[in-house]
Amino acid sequence: MDINKIKRIIAQDYDRRRQIAIEKRYYENDNIIKDKGILPNDTDPIRNADNRISHNFHQLITDEKVAYMFTYPVLFDVGDKNTNTNKKIAETLGDDYKSESAYLCTNATNSKVGWLHYWIENSKFQYATVETEQCIPVFDGKLKKKLVGFYRYYEIFEEDERYDIKSYVIFELWDKKHCEKYKFKGNLSGTGLTYIPEEYNTFNHDLGEVPFIEFKNNRNMISDLKKYKDLIDIYDKVMSGYINDIEDIQQIIYILENFGGESLKEFTGNLKRFKAAKVGIDEKGIKGDLRTLQIEIPVEARNSILDILKKQIYESGQALQQDNEDFGNASGVALKFFYRKLELKAGLTQIEFEKGFNQLVRAIMKFLNIKDWENKPITQTWTRNMISNDLENAQIASQSVDIISDDSIIKNHPWVEKPEEEIKKLKKQREEAQKRRQEIFANAGGFDDTHNKDNDNKE
Repeated sequence: MDINKIKRIIAQDYDRRRQIAIEKRYYENDNIIKDKGILPNDTDPIRNADNRISHNFHQLITDEKVAYMFTYPVLFDVGDKNTNTNKKIAETLGDDYKSESAYLCTNATNSKVGWLHYWIENSKFQYATVETEQCIPVFDGKLKKKLVGFYRYYEIFEEDERYDIKSYVIFELWDKKHCEKYKFKGNLSGTGLTYIPEEYNTFNHDLGEVPFIEFKNNRNMISDLKKYKDLIDIYDKVMSGYINDIEDIQQIIYILENFGGESLKEFTGNLKRFKAAKVGIDEKGIKGDLRTLQIEIPVEARNSILDILKKQIYESGQALQQDNEDFGNASGVALKFFYRKLELKAGLTQIEFEKGFNQLVRAIMKFLNIKDWENKPITQTWTRNMISNDLENAQIASQSVDIISDDSIIKNHPWVEKPEEEIKKLKKQREEAQKRRQEIFANAGGFDDTHNKDNDNKE
């Protein structure tokens, strides 16, 4: 690839990286108020306090959505009842699956889209989330756009022979067959990148497709922060100004006329010592005066606007109202109504994530040499982490027996994370119960339990 083209790609991608950095700052509670504050540029003798208070609304709303969707991992079923395909897929996903799923959602929420990279290492299927700011996808020009290439670039730091830390930029070019790696001396903040030709590297990956999977936050690829960033900025300003006023009001400004003394130091000393100040009379016979100037704080107005802003932030962010305590023993319908806005937001993200998870599962089936992996239907089961009425859920489950299959009841049960293992446990539990019945009846006189065996086999 042309070296100058690589430099242009990195330079022209500055605005996108900058926007992602801002969104991540808000997630880390490092809002713009930290840089600017609210004091005017000119020095104001009355205003001294410069509090810059950042509020973590974005982090709370993002984590709420991620926990709601991915506290319980998504379950996959490829329909192979007589094989261990589902179990093999779960084993390949490994222990990191839940964590990576949640991190993907956090990345997508902050940066419009999350990217998952997969590869084969030591005959094992590996995968990891890639930071969105490092990723530039290359799609074809068709309506159903297909990923035909991928640019990934990132900054690394290495020690030289003098133990000085030097920064380098790695640029990777991926296609469906191989990867090329270019190394530059310099950093992403500057324009002076120097190519190091002896560090060039290329290798074949034999995966048959570009090994990066897209996970959109929503179809329009809009970050959640965009919906309420302006509201958070105003909230930060109002609260910072509020605290500034409280600090400044503690400093009383004295207005003196015809002060009968030599210096302000003498005035403050007399005021502390005698609780009084001496004033004189000018040449026109006008007696001096002592007044104080204090800042008035519009407390009610500010409290009102803060309450309005807080409510609007949660409304715009489609989040749960944090200070609502009216759901002590509410029914399932009332609780679902409470979650309705969060569910709408999560549902749109789920639609996009389902496509990404299907692609990941098919890549795993291909790696496992599963027959007809391209055409197998994949069923995903999502379980929300929400407040529920346990008594009501237990009644629904018990009333569903013999109406729907045990598999469906178990897969949708909020306590079950691994349905196949639960089904095996339930089957083993029934077999042991049947053995105990046979032993009891045999000891009681050899009662024939054939009828019960037939019924259990039908189940």
